[in-house]
Amino acid sequence: MIPITTKRLFSFCISLLLCIFFGCGKKSTSAITPPVVPPVNEKLSTITIDPSVKFQNIDGFGFFGARDVWWGNSANLYSDAWATQVLEDLGVTIWRNEYYPPATPTVAQDADWAKQKPVVEGLNRIAISKKIPLKFIFTVWSPPASLKCALDANDNPISGSPNPGGAKNGGTLDPAKYTEFGNWLADGIQLYKNSGVDVYAISPQNEPLFRQSFNSCYYKPITPNAGSYNNMVKGAIPVVKTRFPNVKIFGSENMLSMEGGNDRQWFYNKSLLQDATALANIDILAVHGYSDGISPTGSSQLAKLWNTSKAEHTSIANKPYWMTETSGYGENWLGNSTFKSGAINLAMDMHAALYHGNASAWVWWQGSATDGISEFTLMKHTEQKGKKYFVSKHFYRFIRPGAKMIKLTYDESAGIFASAYQHTAMGAFTIVLINNGDKQVKLNLAGTGIPNNFDYYLTTANAADNCTKSSSRTSKDNIILPPYSVVTLVDGNVVEQ
Repeated sequence: MIPITTKRLFSFCISLLLCIFFGCGKKSTSAITPPVVPPVNEKLSTITIDPSVKFQNIDGFGFFGARDVWWGNSANLYSDAWATQVLEDLGVTIWRNEYYPPATPTVAQDADWAKQKPVVEGLNRIAISKKIPLKFIFTVWSPPASLKCALDANDNPISGSPNPGGAKNGGTLDPAKYTEFGNWLADGIQLYKNSGVDVYAISPQNEPLFRQSFNSCYYKPITPNAGSYNNMVKGAIPVVKTRFPNVKIFGSENMLSMEGGNDRQWFYNKSLLQDATALANIDILAVHGYSDGISPTGSSQLAKLWNTSKAEHTSIANKPYWMTETSGYGENWLGNSTFKSGAINLAMDMHAALYHGNASAWVWWQGSATDGISEFTLMKHTEQKGKKYFVSKHFYRFIRPGAKMIKLTYDESAGIFASAYQHTAMGAFTIVLINNGDKQVKLNLAGTGIPNNFDYYLTTANAADNCTKSSSRTSKDNIILPPYSVVTLVDGNVVEQ
């Protein structure tokens, strides 16, 4: 037999439970809202956006070279269809070229202006017809052999002694010929001008620390040394500016891993900051996104490298930061034993440059080739577009020159990386999102001034997901990021009119 007190206690508990779930004799005025529980294979993540806090102005995105490599057949270097694809579809707004030194009887060159001119004029014609603000920039790999000299055992210039390799295999610019070099640079700008193109910016030397079998020229990083990069800049760039005062100078195009690494005090950015006259002749600080001139710096290192270099170099110099060359990523989405960095790693590295380094420009190495897609290229001209092409398009096509990056915070521990951009003149609001995790993410967009709906573009490892636009607009309350995906959200106009 159950005691009476126990029965009463049991009855009380039952009544209490009924009161909790159904109300104690009162009608409920609102439905009970159950907690949001994500599916087993879905995470919830919040990003917060504050458009009132603005960062760098975006100058553009692009790549180097023609429809095929410059040493290829001239007939393969250009077509209107290719130019239209890279400008309208991919969204290129910066085109980088090499300013070649003249060939000599003993040292041939891959190209000259006669070979390059149809590509320059074709790109310019299509850009004008589509109202695309395309910036033409060029880099020097080597001065003409006639302006170079050999180096001694301590890497000091031997003025008057020709470099045995001519334009190739290193050597350096003869310090007695800085003025001649400045005029040669200006002559290159004039070639474009004669074809109706105003060059936006030039770099007087590609990767000045390396002596290569191809066109190359060595400059010491430290100013007091004869033959230093700074001395070349101080000697040659005023000559350029006298003839073309509006053309910008970018440099030094050394490796980010060196400029932002532990030995950064020995390299070019630090040296420029210690030489006010040299720094005054550089308008844009520029680095390459390699660790050794060949391999791309891994995503895990980039936040620290970019943050360090931004804090110690560009923020102090108060100059824009450009990334003007990288490659080495495989077409495999997540990378493999051959290419540790896959296409999604390219997205994360672009994010690192923009978000952590406040980079204003990102320029890939060789954009196109006729023999297929490799770790160096984005496309097989108009026949085939690779995953790296579509990853790049998420940024190139939807973040237009003149946009500003705005404040955004995200939870990196959830595998989410994000950045946001606002283009006031075009009325565009763009968010680029990367899910580097194996679970789907339901995103919560928090903050003020966020559009209610977006066009939604998606790239994943799936063959059909190639910066593919959703058939309908997506609510800001229903943003889904599939596992290992790149998503761009766009509200407003991103096509120049």
